[in-house]
Amino acid sequence: MKDGTNNGTGSDKFLVAFNGDDDPYCPLNWPFRKRAYTTFAYAFCTFGPQVASSMYGQVSQEIASEYGKSTIVATLGVSTFLLGVGFGPMVFAPISEVYGRKIGVLLPFFLSGIFAFGCGAASNFQTVLLMRFFQGLFGGAPIANTGGVLGDIWRPNTRAIALVFYSFVVTGGPPMGSVQGAAFSTLANGWRWSQYYSGIYAVVVFALAITTIPETYHPVLLARKAKRLRIDTGNWTYHAKHEELAFTLTEMITKHFMRPFAMLLTPIVTSMSVYGSFVFGILYLGVVAVPVTFTDVRGWGSVVATLPSLAIFVGVVVGGVLNILGSLHYAKALAAMNGKPVPEERLVAMKVGSFLMPIGLFIFGWTSPDRYPWIAPVLGLTLLAAGFLTVFQGCINYLVDSFPRYAASAIAATTFLRSCSAAAFPIFGHIMFTTIGVPWGASIIGFVAIAMIPIPFFFYQFGAKIRAKNPYSKQVM
Repeated sequence: MKDGTNNGTGSDKFLVAFNGDDDPYCPLNWPFRKRAYTTFAYAFCTFGPQVASSMYGQVSQEIASEYGKSTIVATLGVSTFLLGVGFGPMVFAPISEVYGRKIGVLLPFFLSGIFAFGCGAASNFQTVLLMRFFQGLFGGAPIANTGGVLGDIWRPNTRAIALVFYSFVVTGGPPMGSVQGAAFSTLANGWRWSQYYSGIYAVVVFALAITTIPETYHPVLLARKAKRLRIDTGNWTYHAKHEELAFTLTEMITKHFMRPFAMLLTPIVTSMSVYGSFVFGILYLGVVAVPVTFTDVRGWGSVVATLPSLAIFVGVVVGGVLNILGSLHYAKALAAMNGKPVPEERLVAMKVGSFLMPIGLFIFGWTSPDRYPWIAPVLGLTLLAAGFLTVFQGCINYLVDSFPRYAASAIAATTFLRSCSAAAFPIFGHIMFTTIGVPWGASIIGFVAIAMIPIPFFFYQFGAKIRAKNPYSKQVM
């Protein structure tokens, strides 16, 4: 029927649904240009908090000097931001699954920018840490919820490729933040201007996004369609399934807000979250390791010493190519299953990346002394980043395919753990690299990376059986 309701053969002929698989109202059928723009718009929303997270680390010495703190204490601003990022998605992911992606992403993203201004205007160190926490708390919303957006608008056979191009923008944030932070550190009151920059970025991108990005969450769109039908026809029996749900405060707390924590207790989410958290922490470890290697060991200038971190972005591009090849393999597997999702096939590229990470760590660590050419540790960073992207995206893709309806909650659980990990890595990483040296510091992390290699191989073999027992993934069985 043209109104998008059931055809009368079901139990409720006034239940509003999409008009078949080719309904243009469904985000999966939007024109490519519209879906691509939406992807990159959300990517730039995520890019801002990613830059802000690492930019602070390069201006921490100025903050330490102004407030009479040690450099390690001043670095807590990075950790408090990342702790906020960890807790934020646990709140905003369920909100996006109730009220839609736009309100669950853009409103907190805007508030993150406001707290960036507050941090820049802080008169004491305690206020800096408090503002950084809330900046991360609200900035974590786009980091977690965009995975759900990609699931809304891209079909399984093309989603991984979309995620690759999305990741080029997002994972460029930490290395770009390091370079920009080093540039700000050369200015008078540079650390304050670095925060104002983050705030201005958030306000400008928010203004563009709120006026141009459409809603993508299917249940919310159907609820809007049902409301429009009730008004147009005067028939108040039209309704959507989403409108049948109870959204009381008790319901929100006991069911929706607790869902990410409940999912975190399942084997799939736990394993993928732990692995994803580890590789994400290594990404932020580079914020510490690169300056130690190229400033303390090789004697480069503060700004120039951050440039090798751009090798991380090069590695991301290499990892993106691997993921695109993996996506082509997945498309064949999907076609063989007549369009039925096969999450375990997402792990093929991830298995390759699990080896690239420790290889990159060992090369970076043991070629860090200045007797080796600078290109050697840069090559290690490139391999490390390529492994990071394939592993990290493998985790995200596997969770989205395993829990399509609750993708935002599953990713929120992952974001919580990975942000806690990233918050700890800069602190102990600085101590470790300056105490035992870069070679052995990188080697310790490399040995842990080797210990995690079996994870994608295990789930590739047994993941389907584990999903069969998981209540959150029954719909893809």
